This record gives sequence, C-alpha cells and structure tokens, in this order.
Amino acid sequence: MADQPSYRVERINELIRRELVMLLKQETKDPRLQEVSVTDVLTSRDLSSAKVFYTVPESDQAIVEPLLNKASGFFRSRLSKTLDLRHTPALKFIYDSAPNTGARIEDLLSKI
Repeated sequence: MADQPSYRVERINELIRRELVMLLKQETKDPRLQEVSVTDVLTSRDLSSAKVFYTVPESDQAIVEPLLNKASGFFRSRLSKTLDLRHTPALKFIYDSAPNTGARIEDLLSKI
C-alpha cells in the first residue's frame, strides 16, 4: 500500500498532464514542441517534483528533450497560476519510448 500513489497524487498527476497538454498546444511558440504528446505524469509523494513522460517522433527526440527541460521553468510558472497547489512541483521531462516500441512491434507482426 505504501508504494501506491494516493488518490490526491493521482488527481494532481492528471491535472498536471492536462494543463501541460494545453500549454504545449496553445502557449509554446516553438513549432518543434507542437508534436509533443504528454503520456504520463508521476509526482513524488511530497509534491516537490514530477516526472513528465512524453512522446515525439523518434527523429525529433534528441532536439525536443533539451528544449522541454529548458522550458520547465516556464511550464512550472504557468502551472502555478492555474493549479491550486501550495507548491508547484519541479518538472523533469523524460522521453517515453514505450509507445514507439509498441507501434514497431505491431508493424512487425502485421508483416508476418
């Protein structure tokens, strides 16, 4: 039971994910960030930090990750204005390779 996130943390994870999706689509001016899809958010129990998992086309991954982490302060300040939290977690963006792996496996299986 101690390893499972609380209902509150799960709710905050979903709120952060939704807000980041909106910010990426509406507030970012860099066209390279328009392709980013936020797949999951995992917030620490004390809400001090959050890992944001995202996907982009594999060819863009090396360019996009540094851009996202550089803009994490911008995203954090925007989140602090829209979310009603005492402390907004620090954001760390992590490339989520699982969706691309799944698509590749499906593609290989369809060729059999």
